[in-house]
Amino acid sequence: MQRILIIEDDQAIRKQIAQVLRFEGFQTLEADNGSAGVASALSVVPDLIICDIMMPGLDGFGVLQALRAHPETAMIPFIFLTALVASDSLRHGMEEGADDYITKPYQPAALIGSVRRRLEKRSRQFEENRQRAEQVGLSVAASVPQEILGALDHIGMVTNLIALKYAAHDPQVQAMKDSVAEESARLRRMMRRLQLYSQLPQLYANRFEQGKTGVTATAGEIVLRISREVCAGFNRTADLVIQSETIELPMGEEYLSLLVGELVDNACKFSASNTPIQVGAQAQRGFWSLSVSNHGTGLSAEQVAQIGAFKQFLHGAQRPRGLGLGLALTQGIARLHGCEFEIQSDAGKTTATILVPLEMEGAKPNER
Repeated sequence: MQRILIIEDDQAIRKQIAQVLRFEGFQTLEADNGSAGVASALSVVPDLIICDIMMPGLDGFGVLQALRAHPETAMIPFIFLTALVASDSLRHGMEEGADDYITKPYQPAALIGSVRRRLEKRSRQFEENRQRAEQVGLSVAASVPQEILGALDHIGMVTNLIALKYAAHDPQVQAMKDSVAEESARLRRMMRRLQLYSQLPQLYANRFEQGKTGVTATAGEIVLRISREVCAGFNRTADLVIQSETIELPMGEEYLSLLVGELVDNACKFSASNTPIQVGAQAQRGFWSLSVSNHGTGLSAEQVAQIGAFKQFLHGAQRPRGLGLGLALTQGIARLHGCEFEIQSDAGKTTATILVPLEMEGAKPNER
């Protein structure tokens, strides 16, 4: 529900505006003076502000200047409510950055119309900014990985030569070479994911042709192998609880491996050692279901809705290594194959589930 802050010193007018807006489905917040309005806006960051101009103390112009000076409130749509009709006063308000003005006595229809137009404009701006950011991300993801992969090839060659020449005389050289190789392998996996992310739009555009290739993957074996490999990397093999049945899926092995790997990787990252990582994979009612659960740091409904590329929900010492690309890539691959993907997080347990449609003939589970 969109929140609208009403800053008006006249209680009767303020309450009337709030009632009109609530009737239209908006959540309302109220402030009876300019200073209180600024404090409220900085605290809750509303979706839109309606503000009287003539108020004792901090007037409407002062409120607008104060809020435009803060990055978190600078772009909030701002509508002046004013009894002033002088063109110079209105011009001053618009020059200061107001988006619209409503004169008193106001007409409810005019007020609602202005509110909806400003909110729609803001939504369009957000979507345009999101698309531009996505295009930049795709451009970077398409060009950077190849450069880094080339550098990693050179680093690997040099460290191998050094190890061949000096490892026999100094055991630490071999240990350093192994460490470089391990980190290089991690970077290679990361770059491959970046490349795949950049290719998703084109792959999705050609998804119907891709579906005719007849490529399949043996789900049971891949789920077991990838889950064990990922948990071993976190020294959490003992935490893994897995139930998986063998079935041929209409999906390439790389895609299925990535789906399993990303979900198990997230489960390991966001839960403590000695808590279970539960993986279940089975066919049911025309779908193959993959679910991965952990007992640890969950996601709110708002965070689930905000999942995107390069998005990290933890910061500081809690922030895991990586680009924050895993769930966005998982969503993209699931969408590419017509799968359903959802995350449920409550009571200390988070479960990610992917439902893969079994469109191939003869895709029946075997006993394992």
